[in-house]
Amino acid sequence: MKHTISGLVKNRAGILAQVVGLFKEFDVNIKSVAVSETESIETSRLTLVVEGHDKEVQEITRQISKLPDVVEIDDLAREEFLDREMALVKVHFEPNVLNHLMQLAEVFGAQVIAMGKRTITFEMSGDEDRVDGFINAVMSFGIRALARSGRVALKQGDDV
Repeated sequence: MKHTISGLVKNRAGILAQVVGLFKEFDVNIKSVAVSETESIETSRLTLVVEGHDKEVQEITRQISKLPDVVEIDDLAREEFLDREMALVKVHFEPNVLNHLMQLAEVFGAQVIAMGKRTITFEMSGDEDRVDGFINAVMSFGIRALARSGRVALKQGDDV
């Protein structure tokens, strides 16, 4: 089952390696990692998407919470949450298909951020399904390069 683990950690060298190491111990694959400072330079928000059995992920989350530099950690699979992912997609194009690509971008809410003579680069953000949908829609034109941020997530409502 896919789990979204999110939490706050002290902004210290080595904390990411400690957290990732626990997943390795349990042989649980990490699908994506996103970590960045919060409104305070003292803390960072860590979001991991992992594929694993519920009991294993629950045990890993419990062990992560015991690390001294972890402020809080939670498996958001049990709660409603908001999530986004960003992708940069460089697509090959011929002049006769440019209008079609622009229509797809409009439908999915993608923005053109660069154009070359034979490629156009889009910025796309949304939930995983929306980003996947855009990537699949432009796949037949020929994707030349693709970079995805991985999921970032927050609890919905007033909880942090």
